[in-house]
Amino acid sequence: MESRWTVLRTQPRCEPLAARAVHARGVESYLPRLPVDRPSKSIPLLFPGYLFAHVTSGTDDLLRIRSAPGVAYILPRSGTPALLPEPLVEAIRAHELELRSSPTREAFRHGERVQMMSGPFKWVEGIFDRRLSNTGRVRILLTMAEANLAVQTDAGNLKRLSA
Repeated sequence: MESRWTVLRTQPRCEPLAARAVHARGVESYLPRLPVDRPSKSIPLLFPGYLFAHVTSGTDDLLRIRSAPGVAYILPRSGTPALLPEPLVEAIRAHELELRSSPTREAFRHGERVQMMSGPFKWVEGIFDRRLSNTGRVRILLTMAEANLAVQTDAGNLKRLSA
């Protein structure tokens, strides 16, 4: 019997509930997440509203997970469920690990000197102000023409300057 991955559409904001329910029914589930800098109530997901389930052909896995709490439906909504090859899900897992270990995810501290590495302000130095989102958006303050300018950018565009 061959094992493949299928994609489940979850009910709004019920991804963790659906993952636990699918697992409780004896089917492996996978919920790709984005890296977080600090604990929060919400879990930043790589694919909000979706969940992967590892089903075995010739079994009743699809039938058991179809009505699990938090699961809206199996993709596609009508017709034969789409089964994904193992290498595709492994590539998603590898991407998730890469995001978690990426050096661009380094945490900057308020007041730290930074330098823009791309965009219209390339090579301009500024002061790190704060993180705006879990996806890497930050705000820095640039001193230009005797005035401070607040600029939003991706944390990956910044380089830490030594003190």
